[in-house]
Amino acid sequence: MPRLTLTLDLPEGTIVSLSSETGIEVSPERGRDPVEEYWTDYLSPSGRKLYRAAAEIQDTRGPGFSLEDVARHLSVDYESVKSYHRNSGRTAARWEREKGNSAPVQLVFDGNYGPQEGISGWRSRYRLPDGVDGKILAQPTR
Repeated sequence: MPRLTLTLDLPEGTIVSLSSETGIEVSPERGRDPVEEYWTDYLSPSGRKLYRAAAEIQDTRGPGFSLEDVARHLSVDYESVKSYHRNSGRTAARWEREKGNSAPVQLVFDGNYGPQEGISGWRSRYRLPDGVDGKILAQPTR
């Protein structure tokens, strides 16, 4: 009798089912990391720019950065970064509707609001949720 050997390299948490009725079924959604799913399936290119820059800043300097800091990091104007952030709020709302919990990638207000050196006006300071910066930095760039 011939022998068939299958080797599957799949992400952790992927479920594979084999039956004579349905054949092979792969369920990649089960067990998928929420940050990876949000990054890949939900965020727009501008959202990925915003959060990757935030992750790079937080990874380098620690938590506590402003949208102005993100704008400098991306070499774009402050208004553009505010727009990226506003649009990412719509993405978060979609995630919350579909998943029933808060978005895994977001800027969390750290309670600090005040003047920032080198600019006029006051700025809020943010951080990414614990561990999210490393998960973002592990995502491939597009």
